[in-house]
Amino acid sequence: MRLQLNELRAEPGRSFPLEGTEELLDVQWEEENLRLEGPVAVQGSAFFQDGRVFLTLTVAGTVHRRCGRCLGDVVERFRRKDFLEVPLEEPKAQYIELAPYVESGVRLAVAVRPLCREECLGICAQCGADLNTEPHRPGCRAGEKEVDPRLQKLRDLL
Repeated sequence: MRLQLNELRAEPGRSFPLEGTEELLDVQWEEENLRLEGPVAVQGSAFFQDGRVFLTLTVAGTVHRRCGRCLGDVVERFRRKDFLEVPLEEPKAQYIELAPYVESGVRLAVAVRPLCREECLGICAQCGADLNTEPHRPGCRAGEKEVDPRLQKLRDLL
């Protein structure tokens, strides 16, 4: 999606509406490849003032991710509104490519650690059981408190 600058420069301070979609193929976020479901919807406005473009962008869409606790599938809907100031590096530029700003909005809109549901129990670190669907496996010692060997001497003294 491109923002044409000729109209903006012709009427400084006047707000121009933006609406469209941006097809983002590969969005990386914290070593995770976000799988977007279709294009990202973009709405907003832009105006030109003192050699800069001011953008109000709202990005919305759906992304498929993994649960941060149990690694199950999560479908996350996102929506984010940002106000951006874009200095023009080249004064005679004809357009601004909006894809980087849309991509940034997607990264900021998604949850840091998505959960399939709030009460997700996750995977046991000891036996590997998905605690949402099964109990701890036989021989699992996850519930037992283990004393740090570095503190064992202190415990013996008390």
